[in-house]
Amino acid sequence: MAFKQKNDLHPHVKWFSIGILTDHGLEYEEYDALSKRILDSVDNVGAVSDLVRVEWDKEKLKTLHERFENPVLTDPCFIINEVISEDIEREKKLLQEKHKWKRFLNLISRYDYMEAEAKAVHDFDKSLLYTDDLEKVIEFLNHKV
Repeated sequence: MAFKQKNDLHPHVKWFSIGILTDHGLEYEEYDALSKRILDSVDNVGAVSDLVRVEWDKEKLKTLHERFENPVLTDPCFIINEVISEDIEREKKLLQEKHKWKRFLNLISRYDYMEAEAKAVHDFDKSLLYTDDLEKVIEFLNHKV
């Protein structure tokens, strides 16, 4: 997952995350090319993630698909969400509450926190765009600046 550094995120700009959804994940070169194309074209993306369809909750995927009127899309698909810091903090807090002893002993891993952040920024119930057209993604984000 490619993130902008927290210091690079201007607080008065709407930030977005992009999930690149595929059946089996992207090869590094393909992910690198797609994320570079996106990040070079827009200034309001805080994270680009490689999402593997089989690793996500089937109900969440169904909700996403229905929400956008059952589009027929090819791999890769792009899912855009607004980054909402309150949602990220809520997911981190839920993680800490679920693993109170791990938190007490400072044993919650950075990976666990990154998973919680990914869950918050890729909440399919709040997705704004779902498409397989990279140009539509860039156009959408450039109009949100």
